[in-house]
Amino acid sequence: MTREQSRTDTLRETNTRKEEFVFEEPDALSIPDAVQQRFQNEGLSLRWIRISLQGQEDIMNVGKREQEGWTFVEPGEVPEMASTSYVRDEGRYLGTVCRGDVALAKKPTNQVEARQAFYQKKANDMMDAVNAQLYNNSDARLRNLPVSNSSKSTTMRGRTPNFQD
Repeated sequence: MTREQSRTDTLRETNTRKEEFVFEEPDALSIPDAVQQRFQNEGLSLRWIRISLQGQEDIMNVGKREQEGWTFVEPGEVPEMASTSYVRDEGRYLGTVCRGDVALAKKPTNQVEARQAFYQKKANDMMDAVNAQLYNNSDARLRNLPVSNSSKSTTMRGRTPNFQD
């Protein structure tokens, strides 16, 4: 009996271990949680900014992001990322932490949240205007019936990043 019980227990443990593993596709742009948390504690948000596009420096994009208040992270601020990133040693973006054609940047979290709230309000106002126009243009005989907008919106965020080998 004890041999059967131990075999059953072993099989149960093996099955349990298999269920615990969840595969996730590797994300080349992931920032370690410890780094994210440390910057959040300092009141800063992180993001990747495209610095080159198809082998050419993307000065327009970088200029726009710098006007928004983003500044590049220095290698000393993120030593945990030394093995998964590289530091530019020449050119305009000397000393930036990079992965492929993007560089890590930081900005105060309150500014990031204010920008998000601004654009969320703008999107909501536009949807309200569409719904109001839908209601106003509906047939007068149907105005007592509820009018609903079943449209859906999706957001796409540009191209997939291209990484150097």
